[in-house]
Amino acid sequence: MQKQLSKELSQKFILAGKAFVTFKSIKTNKHFTYRITKKKNNDIWFVNVMYDYNTRSFNYLGCILPDKTFTHTKASQMKKCSPSWIAFKWAWNNLNNNLLEVWHEGRCGRCGRLLTEPDSIAAGFGPICRGIINSNN
Repeated sequence: MQKQLSKELSQKFILAGKAFVTFKSIKTNKHFTYRITKKKNNDIWFVNVMYDYNTRSFNYLGCILPDKTFTHTKASQMKKCSPSWIAFKWAWNNLNNNLLEVWHEGRCGRCGRLLTEPDSIAAGFGPICRGIINSNN
């Protein structure tokens, strides 16, 4: 089950720790799915792109730094000119753009558990994680 995230919740969901997110271009109708995981004890998030939807296989793209900039690293498996890298960079910098839809796959962005209640599905977080996320602001 996929659910479109509101523009207000998108960045919070993506940086929650265990997010699976799909960015869809309204203009081209193209989309990419990413896994963004937070490094333990650090404000660095690793960004991976799904390259095989059947096996749910991912390639490492780069990371989001503590200042919230997305960057390419030595370990990046995709070049800066790859469509998935360009798409993530653009989407990350334009989360509030009306040309972009942000979707989650029905799992909590923080803990990864399946979301089952309507409020949780709408928010992208289960009730416990929603309380934790909201108290961190």
